[in-house]
Amino acid sequence: MFQKVGKQDNFFITNTKLLITLFKMYTLVTILFTFFMSLILGFLVLPKIIEVSSEKNLYDMPDYRKVHGIPIPRLGGVAFFPIILMVVCFTMACSYLVGYKSLRGDTFVLFTRYMLLISGLTILYLVGIMDDLVGVSFKMKFLAQTVCAALFPLSGLVINNLWGLFGIHHLSPWLSIPLTMFLVVYITNAINLIDGIDGLSSGLSCIAFLALGFACAMEQQYVHNMLCFSALGVLLAFWYYNVFGNAEKGTKVFMGDTGSLTLGYLLSFIVIYMGKESGHYFPQGTLLIAFSTVLLPMLDIVRVVFSRFRRRDPLFLPDKNHIHHKLLRTGLRISGVLIVLLCLSAVYIAIAIGGVLAGLNYTLIFCIEIALWVIVQCTINHFIHKREGDKTKEIDQIAFGHVKGFIVPEKKE
Repeated sequence: MFQKVGKQDNFFITNTKLLITLFKMYTLVTILFTFFMSLILGFLVLPKIIEVSSEKNLYDMPDYRKVHGIPIPRLGGVAFFPIILMVVCFTMACSYLVGYKSLRGDTFVLFTRYMLLISGLTILYLVGIMDDLVGVSFKMKFLAQTVCAALFPLSGLVINNLWGLFGIHHLSPWLSIPLTMFLVVYITNAINLIDGIDGLSSGLSCIAFLALGFACAMEQQYVHNMLCFSALGVLLAFWYYNVFGNAEKGTKVFMGDTGSLTLGYLLSFIVIYMGKESGHYFPQGTLLIAFSTVLLPMLDIVRVVFSRFRRRDPLFLPDKNHIHHKLLRTGLRISGVLIVLLCLSAVYIAIAIGGVLAGLNYTLIFCIEIALWVIVQCTINHFIHKREGDKTKEIDQIAFGHVKGFIVPEKKE
């Protein structure tokens, strides 16, 4: 009798291990398939976009706020939405055709959310193309973003629990719906406005999609996993042309508003989904980890808006006060600024993951991240004052006729 039960237990354990192995294999296959398919399509499509942009003179022209000195094609972001959509749909279809039909969660709810996500992406995609081609007012873009943000609560995707962050737990619909819409617009604009130097917005998005994709894979959220790694693939292809492309040889491209709006909306979808399902499909601390992936551009917006308010400048008037502009003023090259900010974003994610795993209070983890931001800003300001102070002294020396011991001879009467 006891031996028979033991055999049943062994059979159950063996099948459970086999099932887990199959889940892991499927996860790995979907990651590799979606990533490389998206990457290859990106390398195939982007050169054609650069070619057409050059033939039609669809350039991003230099001005006082921009760091490039010659016109550069700016329609690279046109490739993002179609490639991501095609790769995700194709991968899901292949999964069903080979007989794998396991999806965690309610399939109808998932279908509804993705249909509304595609609807919102289509709106922002068209608005972005219009802005890149003929220009769109900020009010029109804000209206479009608000409409798209309203699609999340419509599908039931809202942040309804902060899990003790700032001592707040459950949120009523009167708070959760406007909070969710605000966060969607906030994250979308944060990714858009941080796009000021080569590889920055796309690089930060790559890090975010990589972290979010692995989090979804670990919790068997396969569709969201496909979305993250398909976005990562096309982004890496774009990053190559954006960072390593030669503007004079016509191999460099910018993403434009079409790309940044697409990325911001996609990231807000994954972040808010993980925040909503924190404590359900994801561990409780996932809320904080998810938002840490986009924390750097979000904090930069707060600092820039506060700075404009303090100077009594128009809050939505473009300037050169973003964190990448400030780092350039310290004397760093563009490549150095890019490395610093990508590393800083990775550090924020590491702090959130480490704090959650260590069981720290969520508010304390957030305060640690804010403290790091303040330290970084103070350090940047120190080097700016030091460098610009040295320049001021040099100008004063020239004005008084002294430069490194050389005295300008006085003019004789």
